[in-house]
Amino acid sequence: MCGFSKVWQLSREGMEACNKGDFFTAENNLKTAISMSNCKSKKIHKATMYNNLAVVYQLNGKVEDAINAYNMAVSFLNPHHEGQSNLIKKIVSKIDMLKHKEAA
Repeated sequence: MCGFSKVWQLSREGMEACNKGDFFTAENNLKTAISMSNCKSKKIHKATMYNNLAVVYQLNGKVEDAINAYNMAVSFLNPHHEGQSNLIKKIVSKIDMLKHKEAA
């Protein structure tokens, strides 16, 4: 049993910490949640957690880490699924924006 309810609790707590500006706690909670989700969780759940981690990195000014986390989120999504395809486009747009910002 992977204890997925604990995974989501950590993820929620991580985003709550992020909203309070506690990026250290946010990053640690999300990384722990991701590592705990290595059981047979749905790929969309992993994509969500990597996306959340990317947001934390982005808000904390860790642009390269944010890009890497966004890329991990995309890697768990199905480009042939309509909803996930749209999500991929949004995430890729964020990646492009970050790369452009980083190059400036």
